[in-house]
Amino acid sequence: MSVSETVRGIVQESVESMALASGINGSNLQPRCRICRNDSLRTKVNDLLTTGASYAMVLRALGDDNATLEKGDRVTIDSIRRHTSRRFPVQNVANATYREILERRARANGADFVKGVATAITPMAFYETVMVKGYEALVDSGTGVDVTTGMIAAGRLQALIESRGSGTRIADLRVQMSRIIDAIHSTVPEELWPEILRKIDGPVAADTPGDEFEDGDDAEDEDGPVQPARTDEYYWTQVARRD
Repeated sequence: MSVSETVRGIVQESVESMALASGINGSNLQPRCRICRNDSLRTKVNDLLTTGASYAMVLRALGDDNATLEKGDRVTIDSIRRHTSRRFPVQNVANATYREILERRARANGADFVKGVATAITPMAFYETVMVKGYEALVDSGTGVDVTTGMIAAGRLQALIESRGSGTRIADLRVQMSRIIDAIHSTVPEELWPEILRKIDGPVAADTPGDEFEDGDDAEDEDGPVQPARTDEYYWTQVARRD
């Protein structure tokens, strides 16, 4: 996912979350949620989720609180999971955005944000959160961007676009070349490969002096010694043996 797609997706999610928050009869609390119906627990859980605690860490932090509650009111990992996915985004729109980044990056890196004994913060989540916070400041109506900064950003964006396009074209050419070689190896008899190589190299120009090739056998240039003519044929043979 590109930087622009990431930012666009996160901003869209924030907008949707805010719309959801304004449409629940003016209330962000769910009476059936064991966390929402207890003000003290709700504040503590939301604060821990914001700081990147795993669900298991949140549950351990509620040990004393759970000890004073009836069994039907005690918070479990499932309670925390449901609250995080359904109520936390409504009650804490901005912080829920950062929590989504944290859990998505943790999932991608194999970090356990449910039963883990440490926070679920990863370097990728940290950097993406910094980027999003910076973007929020950038789009604030009170933030000004001078012409010089805008020109620098435009130049770097163009360079990034061009570098990605060039890399994609080179990769496509390599794939196509590999397919051509594989097709020739599977359909053309091996004794015809030298003839194919000669046709690829092309005919020798008629006005090229013969002694030019004789001198070239021992010539060296700034890139090192000239490789023998059998290099291409050797490469083809090695690829065929590999297949």
